[in-house]
Amino acid sequence: MFTIPKRKKSTKIKQPDARAPIDEIMKYLFGVSKETLINMLNSLFNQKFNPDDVTLIPTNPEFVDESFDIIRGDLFYVVLDKSKPYHLHIECQTRPDGHMIIRVLSYDIKKAVENQQLENKGGIARYILPKTIVIHVEEGKSIPDNYEFELVDMKDDGSEEVIHRVVPVIKYWKLTEKDLIERKLYPLLPLQIFLLRSELKKYANEKDSENKQLLIQQIKELTEKIIVEAKNLAEAGKINKGDDDIIVTALGRLIKYLNDQYKFDEKLGQEVDTVIKSVFTTLKEEGIQEGIKEANIAICEASKRKI
Repeated sequence: MFTIPKRKKSTKIKQPDARAPIDEIMKYLFGVSKETLINMLNSLFNQKFNPDDVTLIPTNPEFVDESFDIIRGDLFYVVLDKSKPYHLHIECQTRPDGHMIIRVLSYDIKKAVENQQLENKGGIARYILPKTIVIHVEEGKSIPDNYEFELVDMKDDGSEEVIHRVVPVIKYWKLTEKDLIERKLYPLLPLQIFLLRSELKKYANEKDSENKQLLIQQIKELTEKIIVEAKNLAEAGKINKGDDDIIVTALGRLIKYLNDQYKFDEKLGQEVDTVIKSVFTTLKEEGIQEGIKEANIAICEASKRKI
């Protein structure tokens, strides 16, 4: 008689049952235009891809193990440069995680296996690990500059073949808005708000306190600053039109998420919306005035030519 074997208890590190909204916000931010995203990937991975010469393809971040559990990474891409594939993997971690090395190795092996199966080439199977980077948003004393580990193959004669793997770490909390712009990490601008998370949590229960009002003012000023930066980047052609809207939308969603999570202030959302509308109105009026100024200059130049 055929019997169904008992399912073995999974020994892998348990992940959260539901994806946090911050994960979805991050994926939304990485939905910017190809040119903007390639520039950011070049900066993160120290590459020199030309947006006009490569094809960028987001790839599957979910894997099913032998126990039918789903393992989820964050962001995987393949960049095709002259038909040569470059596999890239980004993990964004909002809090320190002592199991990060194991998680990253697990994701990368799963992706290497998936890629090998899709290529389906004959001969000896080659499992190519993606180039990986981890972005740690919040400060943590235990977070290293790189995650380093060794894969060791023990030979029959007792010798070892060692692969030393280094996964770079971006310590986001050390980056200012100016740093992000200089490094072309434009889509990461809204995460500056996330660096205020601990203060939002700290002052959430203080009703109309001075500390709370100062933090609300800081959030409003930072919101205005990021919106203006995004619009200026679009006007200067450093990001494509529409990328600035993605940054602004994600910024508003992130503030709402943090405000709801800590029940910080029921009026914060309305005040931030007012700031956003005010900034857009000001920028629109400035644009109209600039257009009038340019038109007057053009008229004057035309008049001079006639004379």
